[in-house]
Amino acid sequence: MKLTRDLPGFEGVVAGGRATLSIPPSHTIHELLLTMGGTTFTEQHIDKITIKGNGKPLFECSGNELDIMNQFDGMAASDGNLLRLNFERFGLKTRAGVELTAFGLGMPQNMNVNAKDKLGRSLYNPTPLTSFHIEIEINATAVAPELSAKARMSGPSPLGNIIKRRYYGYSPAGAGIFQISDIPVGDQMNRIWIFSDQISSVELQRDHFQVFKRTPAENNLVQSDGAKTPQANLFVIDPTEEGNGGEMIHSNVDDFRLLLDMAAADPDLKIYVDYIGGPLGN
Repeated sequence: MKLTRDLPGFEGVVAGGRATLSIPPSHTIHELLLTMGGTTFTEQHIDKITIKGNGKPLFECSGNELDIMNQFDGMAASDGNLLRLNFERFGLKTRAGVELTAFGLGMPQNMNVNAKDKLGRSLYNPTPLTSFHIEIEINATAVAPELSAKARMSGPSPLGNIIKRRYYGYSPAGAGIFQISDIPVGDQMNRIWIFSDQISSVELQRDHFQVFKRTPAENNLVQSDGAKTPQANLFVIDPTEEGNGGEMIHSNVDDFRLLLDMAAADPDLKIYVDYIGGPLGN
């Protein structure tokens, strides 16, 4: 059974401020449970969550959009007091596929690729996380916010592949095809999340070859029959939509682009890309 343990207290929990928490390396972190309290403070007041490993940003998302993403994966919606920050790939068919991307903390550097523990598990760990920080930016409209966290964790493990969530913002000026060709490539992509209420269709091209094109209705139909729960105004390119954790978007190409058919302008189009790889990649 995984442990569920209190984490140290956040510092700087004030409206309009940035709350911070440092987790000492000791275990493998599978999930964080954030508890929000005070007079007025919910996930809607979390402008940005940033996870940093060894001082490098590895994960970013707003509280509201994280809650929507969780619901897409079939998790319960936040009740305004609890918000899940899951580092695994929830809802896949195999436990190994789910737990692949947990944050392995507490294992010292080990460059021997053949090193194993008594149970036969790999101890190879060329890039250990020696620091793990959480930063939460709280909107100024929150009133007397309170914040605490628990972690669901297991024993120490080497740091392997992790999900690195990156944010990219765009502002399509009107109806028609809006091309995006500046998303960084290299590491494999687990998913691409597109937040907009003006999407008519989405096409993905790799080296000018069409690998994906669907309307929101087509995408929602396919994903509803799999392991996902489509959400309003969210379009997800998700190779794991049928629960197969081995499916990825290979982005190590010369030309990688999205073609969004927009019904109208959207000054606040948001895209999150989930890369899977080590901390030194995308």
